[in-house]
Amino acid sequence: MRATDDGGAAVGAGEPFLTLGTAGHIDHGKTALVKLLTGKDTDRLREEHERGISIELGYAELDLPSGRRLSVVDVPGHERFVRTMVAGATGIDLFLLVVAADDGVMPQTVEHLAVIDLLGVTDGVVALTKADLVDDELLELVRTDTAAFLAGTPFRDAPVVTVSARDGRGVSDLLAALDEVAGRVRGERREGAARLPIDRVFPLKGIGTVVTGTLWRGALRAGDEVSVEPRGGKATVRSVQVHDQATETAMGGGRVGVNLRGVDAEEVGRGQWLIGRGAPTRVTRRFDAWVRVLPGARPLRADAPLRLHHGTAQFVARLTVLEGREIAAGAEAPAVVRLDGEAAVEAHDRFVLRALSPVETVGGGRILDVAPRRWRSREAHAAYLRALAVGDDERACGLLLAERGTAGVTAGDVAGAGFTTEGATTAMTSLVSRGEAARLGAGGRERWFAAGTLERAREALARLAAANAAARPERPFSAASELAAAVPGLPPDAAAALLDGLVAEGRLAAAEGGYTAAGVSGTLSSAQGELAAVLLERIAAEPFSPPTLATLTETTGRDARELAPLLDALTRRGDLVRTEKDLWFATPAVAEARERLLAMLAGDGEVTLAGFRDALASGRRSAQSLLELFDREGLTRRRGDVRVARRPRRQT
Repeated sequence: MRATDDGGAAVGAGEPFLTLGTAGHIDHGKTALVKLLTGKDTDRLREEHERGISIELGYAELDLPSGRRLSVVDVPGHERFVRTMVAGATGIDLFLLVVAADDGVMPQTVEHLAVIDLLGVTDGVVALTKADLVDDELLELVRTDTAAFLAGTPFRDAPVVTVSARDGRGVSDLLAALDEVAGRVRGERREGAARLPIDRVFPLKGIGTVVTGTLWRGALRAGDEVSVEPRGGKATVRSVQVHDQATETAMGGGRVGVNLRGVDAEEVGRGQWLIGRGAPTRVTRRFDAWVRVLPGARPLRADAPLRLHHGTAQFVARLTVLEGREIAAGAEAPAVVRLDGEAAVEAHDRFVLRALSPVETVGGGRILDVAPRRWRSREAHAAYLRALAVGDDERACGLLLAERGTAGVTAGDVAGAGFTTEGATTAMTSLVSRGEAARLGAGGRERWFAAGTLERAREALARLAAANAAARPERPFSAASELAAAVPGLPPDAAAALLDGLVAEGRLAAAEGGYTAAGVSGTLSSAQGELAAVLLERIAAEPFSPPTLATLTETTGRDARELAPLLDALTRRGDLVRTEKDLWFATPAVAEARERLLAMLAGDGEVTLAGFRDALASGRRSAQSLLELFDREGLTRRRGDVRVARRPRRQT
């Protein structure tokens, strides 16, 4: 497979890369410098050679003196291709800003460095190129101007190296500077599930679909199951290459080509992602973010359309500004971002914002929560995002607990904000220890609530249980789902846990029918008592063939909804035994049937359904229902078509 147009030395399996992205104004010598350093011409299109400018992203591999390896992304410098530059700059670890000595700092120099800053890149090197075209005096002047420009940015301490692609001066100094900066960059590419923004897709005859990109995170190897997001389906990695060389494992940071099985090239496109199993990626059109506007840019007004760049994708986006109606130039603020299409995003991802007209970079930001919820208060929503932005996990969780109320919060509820299960548990446990939160559940199924929420819920459940018992003494027990209505939003498992806690404390009683206030006797009204006595008399009159509920409704002329609660009350009182949904026996009849069964077992060792039916002079259904009751009691067990006595378990 030939996955990319990149050359380079053979790649050993598992060796990590750092990604170096170029930046700078058009015709300042980025591509020539990359060729000088790597021996590779990254302009691969005929139009690029004809026009003498870079149009698409170029890639090369650079070995540093220390043995560190860089995957170089060469970006276009023309203002028309800034969107391509952004696609190449996302995911880089360090930058190489190129400033031509015969031109100095120019508009795209400024814009490219702003993009790098917005994408969270903190380290890099500045190369003063074309030193052979100017004298020493002008070279020093450009160096001074460049230093002054950098002083107004976060990159004031970046090393500045004078080079010339024509005569080769400064190359060793530049390599040494890149090596030093690369040595302090935190390489965290190995950790986590694979994540690759796709920038090229093409079919190869006899091979199949090939996608390429810079592997942001994790590793890819043959046999891995991946998904193409958004909405590209599942696929399997057939093989991988790094910088055009086959390898067993592609590590994060490298320029990677992936041959996929199970997906057609027509189903995949630039802007989509290759996602490994277990990644916290979410496909969404909406997320919470921390937005920064560049100094000197126009304010970002609420709902004004903008171009948003994320990975290799771009969208039309609109902001819901949570504090005021706009974000001023040079300011930062929380906002909700809405997109015109689906994006595959994760918490902490960076994005760039550009105005539609005139086209220019105006700001960018960081994704804070990829699973945003509707907040009752904009102020609380903004405070939550501010806490996330500064890494105050406990405050963020406390604000979310207050917002969620009786619904509570699980670890899964905060996963969209980048919390791991361990991180959520740590933050919530700290709140519990300070009395600001309470917990239900354990063993990975915890749910947390703001302080006082559970106490109020418990009281509401107990009050409704008592009220129901008083209002309907014939049916004093209420189902858990019925009682949970007293606390809107309370999840069923949380309601059950609170009810069981009230039973353990002796405040409620529990039975098969549900829960009731402790001490409730289930007394019936006079009229209900008279009807219950009639039911008991009719059931006792036919002890081994009692009438079903349907028969009782016919003979009494009463509705089943009226009779069923009375039969349940008689069962709770011990007068009846319920064997099926619609069948009850008088308690003395069940006792007599049990004695007859034991006598039969003692004589014959086994009992058939027909034999038991004849012994009771009952119908087949009644006899079978009683036998199944005794099976459940542990008195007998079924063996084929007969029942035998169940042997008692040995005591240990």
